[in-house]
Amino acid sequence: MLGWQYTVTLSGSVPSLAAVSLTMTGVATRRVCVDMGGAERFVRNVEQILDGGKTQALQQDGECWRLVDGRSKVRRLSYQYDLWAAAERFSSADLVERSGESLTFSDEAVLLRPDPLPSQSPSAPIEVEFIVQSGVRVSAPWEKLPGPGIRYRLDAAQYDGGSYITVGRFRTLDPIRLANTLVEIELVGSPRASDGTLRTWIEQSVRLSAGFYRELMPSPLHIVLVAVPGRRDLGIFGTVLRPLRPSLVIYFGGEAEQLSLHDDWVSTHEVFHVGNPMLRRKMPWFVEGFTTYYADVLRVRGGALSSEEAWSELWESMQRNCQPKGTSLATESEQLRQTFHYPRVYWGGACLALLLDVEIRIRSHGKRSLDDAMRELRARSLTGRLDEEAVIAGLGRDITPALVRRYLNEQKALPLTETLRSIGVEPLGPSRVRLRDEAPQASIRRAMF
Repeated sequence: MLGWQYTVTLSGSVPSLAAVSLTMTGVATRRVCVDMGGAERFVRNVEQILDGGKTQALQQDGECWRLVDGRSKVRRLSYQYDLWAAAERFSSADLVERSGESLTFSDEAVLLRPDPLPSQSPSAPIEVEFIVQSGVRVSAPWEKLPGPGIRYRLDAAQYDGGSYITVGRFRTLDPIRLANTLVEIELVGSPRASDGTLRTWIEQSVRLSAGFYRELMPSPLHIVLVAVPGRRDLGIFGTVLRPLRPSLVIYFGGEAEQLSLHDDWVSTHEVFHVGNPMLRRKMPWFVEGFTTYYADVLRVRGGALSSEEAWSELWESMQRNCQPKGTSLATESEQLRQTFHYPRVYWGGACLALLLDVEIRIRSHGKRSLDDAMRELRARSLTGRLDEEAVIAGLGRDITPALVRRYLNEQKALPLTETLRSIGVEPLGPSRVRLRDEAPQASIRRAMF
């Protein structure tokens, strides 16, 4: 049988060190690696346990360690991971982050995996056991196995997508059960807001995306809420890993007593991500841009924003980032990790989503919309991840892929102002609009939200 198992021993009430043993069975590999760049600096004392119990230190090769050659079908390794040092260096849940009396980390940063990662179907099974001292808790989005001990099951496909793990001292809130989605909530810190207020906030966000994606919405969702001391603002930041069992970390102001989607777009944005179509590679113009668009659209549909507020917000951000003269959205998206032009890509992508939504509705005489294209792409991606050409073809089904491609690669201004005026959105300044029902396509605007 092909698969592998981890035993993770965590020391301390806020675990500072993870001692990990890894046993691989039937895995054809010559090395083990971390998946997160930079995480390898905090891996210590990697050794392979040979037949007879002898150990041999492994040679590091970048983000990997080379295994000792051998014919054994079972390979055993041990190593330590310095969680506190990594948290001090990164302070990011995508690697390792400390918040009060807990740590949140990505399994891809801490759990070494065989390289290449087995990709056969069904996916190779993985089991993880955590050994902790009394009072220390562990939470993960994986399938919980019966005791004794804290044990989970996942597979290589889930590992490849990544998961957030939280260890230390935190609380579990009552789960939220919707028609197609179960939401598990962990709370880090001591916020002023009541548990009921926090659950209502998250439930409202999840309902918006669950109503959009319907039966295509993944379940369960594993959400870690982190109360940031001294902050009163609502959604401060969020991050999501979205394989088969999505996990999210959402940061909010620990001093806030009320949480409203009117004043918070972060939770809606992050939850919408979990239903995004599954892709072969990163496409920020699509994943982040279209999610930015729907964060406003869904909040209006849910009654958290007025139409005028939403159109004013969309106009304010899109006019600066839709397509300033120069570099195309496609190029900006490709170079995002080097340029850090996040507003340009996020709001430029949102502008593209708006233009396509309007065009699809006009050409189909209101029978179809961008909503339909997004759900169809999501459904297709569940049987095989999509490349950029497949995404463009899906978005262009009703309006031709050539138009989508032209907007993506255009280096001159896109028809944002003209499109808005045609549907009855009249800009009155840099951050304010007026809605006009006498416009030729005003019915399209009213149908959008």
